[in-house]
Amino acid sequence: MGKLLEQIAEPDNLRRAFFRVRANKGAAGVDRVSLAAFEKDLDREIAALRRRLLSQERYQPPPVRRVEIDKPDGGSRPLGIPTVSDRVVQQATLQVIGPIFERVFCDCSYGFRPGRGAKAALSHVRRNIAQGDRWVAEFDIEGFFDNLSHKRLVRWFAKFVDDPEVVGLVRRWLKAGVVTEDGIRRSVATGTPQGGVISPLLANVYLHRLDQEATKAGLRFVRYADDFIVTADRRWKARRADQMIRELLADIGLSLNEDKSGVRNLDRDEIEFLGFCFYAGRFLRPRDRAVASFKAQIRYLTRRKRGISLQAVVNSINPVVRVGGTTSSTATSPELFERLDGWVRMRLRSYKRKRVAKPGLNWQMPTRMLEGMGLVSLVSLRKRRLSPAMG
Repeated sequence: MGKLLEQIAEPDNLRRAFFRVRANKGAAGVDRVSLAAFEKDLDREIAALRRRLLSQERYQPPPVRRVEIDKPDGGSRPLGIPTVSDRVVQQATLQVIGPIFERVFCDCSYGFRPGRGAKAALSHVRRNIAQGDRWVAEFDIEGFFDNLSHKRLVRWFAKFVDDPEVVGLVRRWLKAGVVTEDGIRRSVATGTPQGGVISPLLANVYLHRLDQEATKAGLRFVRYADDFIVTADRRWKARRADQMIRELLADIGLSLNEDKSGVRNLDRDEIEFLGFCFYAGRFLRPRDRAVASFKAQIRYLTRRKRGISLQAVVNSINPVVRVGGTTSSTATSPELFERLDGWVRMRLRSYKRKRVAKPGLNWQMPTRMLEGMGLVSLVSLRKRRLSPAMG
């Protein structure tokens, strides 16, 4: 039995993994066992997982339950829900092998890594722009998480993980398949486990060669999962980077969405990265789709027929405003937040006016009255996050 698998199967490691999984919440998988049911007899469940992991028959991951969820802009997308027990095993595995990969991953990679994130990736790009970069090579991989090659991924994974049992475990996760809403089990030939805790790490492993080659070539390359760009101070450098990365992606079996890829100029074009738009070469604002989604949520919560008090409406929209303020705290366009705050207040005043049917009440409710009801402001959230006193 490999040493890494033994570490994964340690009861303390499995227990820590469960509490991480519980913190992330989530529904039951194909076995219909919920987090609460799993925790009710936690010691027995942990012991059973340990036996299955160390058994000669080997741990066999169950298929992922696949459901369709509605998208804010219409249509739907598939969501994968592994069983609670399998999420625990994936998290336990991540806790053991994650540090191994952290020692080899490149500095240009920011997605799903401890101590890193989207804000740091955006700051990296902003530094490049501040140093004079005005040309950008944008890339959008076509269906990355669904199309990466299992054979390549397992081969590259095995270069860093010296334990055939763990390599085999990853291979079985990749082949576990899905169960659709109508109960049909389907096998998968490409892609990472849908909704799997281990999937982000596997994605970073798959694109590690891209990180290495870009770093070796001296490109100003920034990647967050499958979203990455190159900035340059000359057009020819951006074009050369574009050609090089296209060839690399083709070599590892990936293709680009051409409508969202190509070389752009920051002084003429808006550049999208991680849900934000760089424009005029200097400013950063949330993309239009994110603003539209925020407005749609507020519009729904302030609809006339809710039939609840204005205070209750304020309480219900504050979490939406807080999330919007958190995700947009990197932006450098305060006027947008001022406009959105004004629009939110207008929606609340209109809600109150329509409920009491008194003309003119819209203007009889000053901002300080709404603030007194605890209304959260995007502008105040942004100022708080930019304040040195707040760290």
